[in-house]
Amino acid sequence: MADYFRGFGKWLAEEVGENKAAITVNRYLPFFLDIEQRWKTIPDYTALLGHFGAQRLRRVLLPVRWMQASDLVVTDAVAREEDSNRRRISATLDKVGHGSQAWAILNGYHKVLMSELEDEKTTLRSIRLALTPAAALLLKGKEMERTPPDQLVLDAYLENTPGQRAAVSGFVRYLRNVHGSDIALPKVNEIKVKSNRKKALEAEMLLLMREPGEGEAFIRRWVSVALAYFHGLPKKVGLRVIGGDIIASPDDGLIVRLDGRQYWIPRVAPDV
Repeated sequence: MADYFRGFGKWLAEEVGENKAAITVNRYLPFFLDIEQRWKTIPDYTALLGHFGAQRLRRVLLPVRWMQASDLVVTDAVAREEDSNRRRISATLDKVGHGSQAWAILNGYHKVLMSELEDEKTTLRSIRLALTPAAALLLKGKEMERTPPDQLVLDAYLENTPGQRAAVSGFVRYLRNVHGSDIALPKVNEIKVKSNRKKALEAEMLLLMREPGEGEAFIRRWVSVALAYFHGLPKKVGLRVIGGDIIASPDDGLIVRLDGRQYWIPRVAPDV
């Protein structure tokens, strides 16, 4: 391995010049020491990829280029991409909290997709692209205290990310077929209608924030619009909320109790 490192140093001097090589060569020493400790010699590219991963190998691009130039390894672009996809899939699974109900749902969906990979019906890249919106929908469901996600969660998610409608369709189908969720993809024009509705609610909230903010009638208007904007509830639900169902929260917001659930909304003014 010492001979290999010296050989790399000579190659580096030819590539970048002796002065720069002398300054930078030692930063790659831990990489060579790690290889020596694990294999005693330079293994094939698949072994390097499995141990270091594509991301770390990119950080030691010059030693890898030297290995290629010296015919010590032959890089595999397909294997590199697959390794990157596997690591990003693993990171996506971890986003929802290992061991949680949301994780169990996402992991189940992952297993279904992996079985399709074994049957050569999909690719790792497609699995990664399918899991990303699925994780985002589950996180939205956790935020709204609705796991598995239902129609309210899906509508709220697509209002903010309408471009993910096609990408999340497989997961919606999985939720419906495997978990019995009452959920279905809205039509494209329905998403546009909901998006326009949210813009209108936002404009109404801004108008309310400019008003003095006094009286029970004003509070009901604010609660109705805020529940519709932040939680996707119909505006008329605010009419069913009584004074005792609205309490202050420590983060300068309001907690609204409705139908056995609690909803957080911002406080429009210090006295409301």
